Amino acid sequence: MHIMSNISLLNLKKEKASLERKLTIINLMIDAYSEDEVIVKEEQISMSFQSAISDIVVSLDDDFPINKKWLDQILYLLDDKERFLSNHELAESLMLYHRDCNIDKLKRKVSVIISAAFKNQTIKDLIKVRVSKLPQGNVWGYKKWLDEDGNIIKRHKPYMEDKILKE
Repeated sequence: MHIMSNISLLNLKKEKASLERKLTIINLMIDAYSEDEVIVKEEQISMSFQSAISDIVVSLDDDFPINKKWLDQILYLLDDKERFLSNHELAESLMLYHRDCNIDKLKRKVSVIISAAFKNQTIKDLIKVRVSKLPQGNVWGYKKWLDEDGNIIKRHKPYMEDKILKE
């Protein structure tokens, strides 16, 4: 099965927009480092980076619940992308909105919060699906994204896997 058949055009456009925003930030950082080939102090880079990110985040045209609880933000991403997501993918998406956090901190936060919600059944129909034997081989989604046999419906499959093992 070709993995591209699992990706909708809308999701591709959303992913492209997200990557373009990240690329803009990276380009601004490169410019800050290489301006006049003078070594720029880390404080200047940090201020330039924060400013660049602020401009980009302010211009986002979505309704991301930045002022709500972390769980609400994670669920927003699941609903917005309409597919199973790993802790890493969730953390990467959150980085766009939480510029003061690094990827490792966000992965830990996502893991703790979504695992607790799953364990405590806080969110109706939230499920964890194992997609590989690796320790980080789980993805998160909803029961409604499964067919009657318990397999992930094509349009909700994670990008990384064709064979799904339901936990």
